[in-house]
Amino acid sequence: MTDSQKTLLWRSAFITFLLVVVYGSTLTNRFVWDDLDVIVKNRLLENFTNLPKLFLYEDRTGDGLTGYYRPVTYISFLFDRAVWGLNPVGFNITNLILHIVGVLLFYRVVFALFKKERMAFVAALLFALHPVAVESVNFHAGGRNTLLSACFSLLALLLYVNKRWLPAVISFTVAIFSKEFALLLPLVLIAYDRYIGTEKRRWTAYLPYLASIICYLTLRSFAVAHGNLLTTIQLSDNLLLIPKIVVSYLKNMFFPVDLKVIYDISPDVSVPSFTFYSALLLVVIIVAVIFRTKREIAFSACWFFLFLLPVTGIVPLGTTLLADRYAYFSLMGFSLALAYVICQGNKWVIVAGTVLLCVFYAAIDLQRNAIWKNMPSLYAQMTVDAPARSIGFTNLGMYYYENGDLVKAEKYLEESCSKNGIVIRDAYHYLSAVYWEGNKFDKALTVLNKLMALEPGNPQSYIMASRIYASMGDKAMAEKYYDKVTAMFPNIEEMLNGRVSVLCREGEKLLAEGRHAEAERKFKEALMMNPNSVPALIDRGSVAAERGNLASAVELFKKAIDLDPPNPQAHYNLSLAYELMGRPAEAAIEMNRYRELDASARQSHR
Repeated sequence: MTDSQKTLLWRSAFITFLLVVVYGSTLTNRFVWDDLDVIVKNRLLENFTNLPKLFLYEDRTGDGLTGYYRPVTYISFLFDRAVWGLNPVGFNITNLILHIVGVLLFYRVVFALFKKERMAFVAALLFALHPVAVESVNFHAGGRNTLLSACFSLLALLLYVNKRWLPAVISFTVAIFSKEFALLLPLVLIAYDRYIGTEKRRWTAYLPYLASIICYLTLRSFAVAHGNLLTTIQLSDNLLLIPKIVVSYLKNMFFPVDLKVIYDISPDVSVPSFTFYSALLLVVIIVAVIFRTKREIAFSACWFFLFLLPVTGIVPLGTTLLADRYAYFSLMGFSLALAYVICQGNKWVIVAGTVLLCVFYAAIDLQRNAIWKNMPSLYAQMTVDAPARSIGFTNLGMYYYENGDLVKAEKYLEESCSKNGIVIRDAYHYLSAVYWEGNKFDKALTVLNKLMALEPGNPQSYIMASRIYASMGDKAMAEKYYDKVTAMFPNIEEMLNGRVSVLCREGEKLLAEGRHAEAERKFKEALMMNPNSVPALIDRGSVAAERGNLASAVELFKKAIDLDPPNPQAHYNLSLAYELMGRPAEAAIEMNRYRELDASARQSHR
């Protein structure tokens, strides 16, 4: 092993050690935000037999289809679930490993391109610890795709530089099937051949990459509802936002002291604002042009702007116009440029500058890692980052509702309803349920009327209004709303029974996992749909018994028996509840009744 190889090895080990120290706290973090829909609730990730289906699966969240196609990302989740189940520790370990691998590959790529080991090391350290990368490491649903695509893109570039053509194509293919950012990599390869490499390759050398892209686009066209990638480009609608977005990313990289989970950027741009941001962006471009003869600066600028291009508003990104995870690729270009500037000084300037920046970055990393620890901490930060938007308040209110804290749920959901945002409908749905459960029927009906105006074709609001009026003893109004929903949906009873069955299955699964509060919420929702659902009554009674609320459990089991006297499970559960309450005589009666019904059921099935 040469001295150079030993240096690379020891410095790689040092980078790994630093990342484990800084990001070690993330290993205890829980699933948050879209992780629940993308990972926890995703039935396709439960069994390896579903692996082929992932190649025809469109990325989706609780809000619906996203338009993204990232099968390799979902395959990585499938492997994580096979090894770890739904223990988030394993998923956190995978994300940290991917970030470490990405940083080490970036180190090797910079060294391979410019043969400056010290500069490569400094660039890798800056990229490794820069706070803009925190979101990608902590956020599985939003960051795993970026980490995978970055690792395989860097590996493809490193293999290409080392003239290992076939492995480079294979790595590139995996990268684009992880995230569409990697589609830009062939432009980097062409630029390398023209301006850095010693071998000027023929255009035919890039045909294998074109073949991979065609394969990707073909499969994407079958998987994604709107399969034509070109139709998603909306340059004319977002042109005025581009300078502001680019400058915002640059500001966050130069001064990462005001990073946010949610950036509240208005799509409206005034003439003074556009002029100001355009002037700043022009200054950056002029500086890059002036120093274009420096290969490191030219490569950094091209890499930064190239991989920032897809997230400047040209391609629609939903309501999230700016996010730290979008800048993970571009951060490499920034880190290289900053490392080049630092390395222009003498040895002590390089050491002092690098150490100060790394300590500064690490301190911010530790603070921001804690934000992603669990859902309450993340959603609370959203309310701080974007106080004028409903998303943080809605998510926080929904979380407290799901966990049975109706007081906090009401507080945050009421706050959410005074804000702007696409999740306002969710806030109304949950707030009406909070009011209903708190016996604040008038308030619940007021919210439901707003929901009916927003979603006149949604049966849930009418069903809830009918149930509330029935609870109030107003049979005429209850029948009025029920007639409205049956007029719209003649098969509403069948729909409700199907929904109740789904909720009971989901709740029973949560109950088996020991997630009692979430399970109880499922059963409560089922009973809102159908107050006389015997399975839901038994399930909710079981949760109440396990949580020590035996009086409530007995009441629920008795109601189930009144509705379905020959139900053996209801009698069995009621017997256990009586036993726990110290009422052995009643427990014995119910147990005897259970045995009679169970024996009769077995006899009839012979």
